[in-house]
Amino acid sequence: MILAAFCRRLSKGGVGCSLLPRLATFLMPMMLAGCSMHAHSPTISLYGSFFPVWLIAALLGVICSVILRLLFIRVGLHEHLPMSPLTYLSAAIFSGIMIWALWTGVLTI
Repeated sequence: MILAAFCRRLSKGGVGCSLLPRLATFLMPMMLAGCSMHAHSPTISLYGSFFPVWLIAALLGVICSVILRLLFIRVGLHEHLPMSPLTYLSAAIFSGIMIWALWTGVLTI
């Protein structure tokens, strides 16, 4: 509707825009196909507030990375890492995504 109104406004200025309303009519249902009235983002209730699962998974990913760093220091592997900040960042991202995938059921074991 907004696009059709935009096209009408453009056509008043002399620029033809007959294809855009048809294209918008075709594309709008495709863009809205992912929307659902019953779908919601995965959340968890903590003390009366709803927190998204991805936020908790990211925090747990950082905690896993810190534990991995302590383990690497204990074993003596930390000194041999060529780019240790990048390694720990990658470990945090990977473990956060894996926790999120297991929590939401995207990845099942």
